[in-house]
Amino acid sequence: MFDKTSRRYMTKAIAEELHPEITKHLWHLIDERNEQGEELDYLQVFELGVEKGKQLILHRQEQPPYRKKWLTELKHTSPIISTIWCIDEGQSEIMLYPSDY
Repeated sequence: MFDKTSRRYMTKAIAEELHPEITKHLWHLIDERNEQGEELDYLQVFELGVEKGKQLILHRQEQPPYRKKWLTELKHTSPIISTIWCIDEGQSEIMLYPSDY
């Protein structure tokens, strides 16, 4: 699941509303887990919040259970509050808001 050589897409809403710094960071978190040999579920969930002026990211998946919290300082945009999904569809991967599903 999730191979950074796969074609990666995003919905129109993500492309228009989510700053590229955040999209790159989320894909990086997936790639990092993959490179470490961790088992990835087809659905990666990112719950974004704001804590102490920084971007709070709760990254989770269902199977196998995984949950990790990140706090990162953004250089080119402000932190946001949102939920974002990344889905591995086999031949491609897509980033979307749950409402886009």
